[in-house]
Order: sequence, then structure tokens, then C-alpha cells
Amino acid sequence: MNRDIISIVENYPMLHFKVNKGERHRIMRSGIRRGSLWVAPRIKGYSITPTGEVAAQMHDFLCSHFGKEAGEDYLGRWKWWNIENIVDLSKIIRRYASIEIPNNTLQSQEVMKEPSD
Repeated sequence: MNRDIISIVENYPMLHFKVNKGERHRIMRSGIRRGSLWVAPRIKGYSITPTGEVAAQMHDFLCSHFGKEAGEDYLGRWKWWNIENIVDLSKIIRRYASIEIPNNTLQSQEVMKEPSD
């Protein structure tokens, strides 16, 4: 596990993560059911890959701050950006934590209970 990534994520209670094969950190956010932010340490910086809803929510931010994506998978499903330093990685994670979740998404995830008589 990369201690820098862990220390950034721990600042945001709505974020949680797990480390997958090869030091790929999957950062998930409460309220987002489909999609994650994947972070993989590289020799020079980090590779960032947003998926699902996260990709849709963060694409404009990533392009405006870090330029066009560095590549995409062979099926064109996922795009990634190469981020050079921990400061920029921190900005991306902070932005991810601040994504506003539409009320209808939150309501659909809540368990509605009928009052007992």
C-alpha cells in the first residue's frame, strides 16, 4: 500500500479504498454505486483512472487541469491520466470527495422502512 495515497484518502470520511493486485488503489465514495477512482503509483508519479459515474463526473475537471487523457484501454472503456506529483493527486482526490450526489441517487440507496403499528 502506498502511504501517501492512504493519508490523503483518510482525510475524507466519505471515501474508502482497497488495494488490488499490483498496488492499484480503488478509491470508492459513499453515494456513488457505479464507478471508482483508481490510482496506481508509477516510477514518476501516478496513473489515475476514473470509471463509471466517476468518469462522467470528473472528466471535465481532469481535462481542464491536467490536459487530455494519456491513453485508454483497448476497448475504449477507461481513460487514464498520468499525474506527476502528490500535490496534484491530492487535488484530484479532494475534487472526487466533493462531488455532489443528486438527491434521487441518495434516496434510491436508502432503505425505506414502513412504520410498525
